[in-house]
Amino acid sequence: MNTTVRFATNEDFKRIFPLFKQLWPNKSLNQNELSKVFNRGIKSDSDVLLILELDNNVIGFCAYAIVNNLWQEGQISYIYAMVIDEKYRGKGCGSNLLQEAINKSREQGMKRVELDSGFPREEAHQFYEKFGFEKRAYLFSYTL
Repeated sequence: MNTTVRFATNEDFKRIFPLFKQLWPNKSLNQNELSKVFNRGIKSDSDVLLILELDNNVIGFCAYAIVNNLWQEGQISYIYAMVIDEKYRGKGCGSNLLQEAINKSREQGMKRVELDSGFPREEAHQFYEKFGFEKRAYLFSYTL
């Protein structure tokens, strides 16, 4: 499968939005608010938004933030969104996109790549572990 990874642009949002519905199927998504967050990420110096394309169709999305981390004594990449279109899962597309995010993180001098994944997403957990990620911590969340 001949895929291409590139940096996302503001114009890509409408093509990526259906993937967000797959990533968060039980969440009611506000397209306008999500678009604003997406656009802030595009403009940010500390966020990297990547898309995976096949024949000019967006089939994957990965976004990470560059975060200062005292424990690592440096900066890490924190992947806050990663999704491959359901039709293309299990075909190496996720591996291609994640590897590109890791490569870019390494080029930027990051010390580690971290992410979180919801408890029910067991297939994703297996994917990350097979890729070499380790379960290292719990994520605690407090709604404001």
